[in-house]
Amino acid sequence: MEQPFSNEDLARRRAASRRLGWLIGAAVLLLYLAGLFIKR
Repeated sequence: MEQPFSNEDLARRRAASRRLGWLIGAAVLLLYLAGLFIKR
């Protein structure tokens, strides 16, 4: 049975998802800090 995508394609996708995860984490943290500042 053939794999639908190659190993380097899988590695590229994993790197992209990790970068996206970092971006989402940073955005959530910024929104959380903004919420704390706005509340005061």
